[in-house]
Amino acid sequence: MGMEVSILDFMALIALLILPTQHSPKAYYVPMLIYIFVLMLSVTQAPEPMAAFFGVWQYLRMFLIVVVVARACAYEEVPSLIYKGMMIGIVGQFIAVVWQRFGLGLPQNTGLFVHQNTLGMSVHFVLFPHLVMLLSGRKNLLYLVGSVLVMLMILIFTASRASLGMAGFGIALTFALMALIGLTRRKIAVVGGAVLVAVMLLPVAVSTFEKRFEASPLHEDAYDERAAFNQAALFMLHDFPMGVGANHYVYAAQSMGYSDRAGVDPSEGNRRAIVHNAYMLAGAETGYLGMVAFCLMVFTPMLLAFVAGFRNHDKTEGQILLGCAIAMFVAYVHSGFEWIIFTKEIQYLLAMTFGLVIGVATRQRARQSEYFNIDTSNYQYFR
Repeated sequence: MGMEVSILDFMALIALLILPTQHSPKAYYVPMLIYIFVLMLSVTQAPEPMAAFFGVWQYLRMFLIVVVVARACAYEEVPSLIYKGMMIGIVGQFIAVVWQRFGLGLPQNTGLFVHQNTLGMSVHFVLFPHLVMLLSGRKNLLYLVGSVLVMLMILIFTASRASLGMAGFGIALTFALMALIGLTRRKIAVVGGAVLVAVMLLPVAVSTFEKRFEASPLHEDAYDERAAFNQAALFMLHDFPMGVGANHYVYAAQSMGYSDRAGVDPSEGNRRAIVHNAYMLAGAETGYLGMVAFCLMVFTPMLLAFVAGFRNHDKTEGQILLGCAIAMFVAYVHSGFEWIIFTKEIQYLLAMTFGLVIGVATRQRARQSEYFNIDTSNYQYFR
């Protein structure tokens, strides 16, 4: 990781300059700013301050995305357009996955990402908003059904136990929450269709996982990799309550002997790997304060989305918020087994979700209390 600047960052900066200001409550942004401040503190004590600052830079870029998406979502049609754009990306991933599976014969498929778990978590952020909209009776039935089926196929072809398992957990949670809101013929029909699809896709899933384990058998009885990495992270947190510094987990594990103390396999691949737990990684690199700040940053928008979504569950924007909340919850549970929420690919999706939640919640707040008023007459493109 370095001081990257992507095309998306430039586009976000341009959008920031042309979009009218949306007066979102400042409290919505405070959790992310607190975590960025903690990252800055870690720079002062890191063995390699420049490497630690790269982590600060990464989150400053993500904060820009949050602000821009929040401003854009002042326009009612933007949230749906964002998810349609994400779905275009998912279709590209699906084409890549199908080629990798049937053209190249790969046991695990990564799509256009470098790892199948990154693909799996990225699908989570798009799947659940679409599923909630499908259950809520949105009119574009063909698009929603096709989108959900495509994403389920992608998850199966990743042959990732965590990605597929978390998807199943999230789907069950979505059905349960939507049933609490109220049963409809659409919801009952979707549940029945889901059971039928699950039966049809089961042989494909079994075949995919059999191929994966034939190519790469599990050896978890002999060596528990996750437990070893977690132990290394705990050693770091014990010795450095303020953390070893952002972007310093691998450095500390190798140069300070934590991998040896924790019994991490001595192969180069394992010694250069990162603890498979996002919360443990936050603690090891930024200490107890950083772990708390990280949890505050990620869970606050999720709670906001749940509350605002349930309050307006009969409206499209409320349904999107519920989908965002479920997607975040599933990603956070998944993060107890993976660290990939720290990768820039997932962070872009997370930042867009944060911004969407803030923007829609602010618009709901404005509608209920006339909190703000913006003039969109000069922005015909967004109307």
